[in-house]
Amino acid sequence: MTAKNKAISIGPKAQANGLKNNESARKLTTPTANLSATALDSLKAHKLSITVPADVGRRLRRLAFEQRLSESSVVEVALRNLFARGDDSLLGVLLRDNGAALRRRVE
Repeated sequence: MTAKNKAISIGPKAQANGLKNNESARKLTTPTANLSATALDSLKAHKLSITVPADVGRRLRRLAFEQRLSESSVVEVALRNLFARGDDSLLGVLLRDNGAALRRRVE
């Protein structure tokens, strides 16, 4: 058995009623045992590395420090709130109107 769907041992009272460990009227499993592969994949993190202007980075670090949050959680919540504002075409217009553009490395 894997750790993902490991059955839980039963106590002495259930054993006295004739049940053995890993045997019960209903199988008890860990929370992720019944998730589909797609649902499990959505629990995985996607690493993101970005460059932001110095003033944005300072503000992010200060906010995270003063509010006892991680910088990544601040960015994640900000992105989720942005994404909730509309579909991708609307967001594209909004972002371009606020100075977003493709960034290319200059070598």
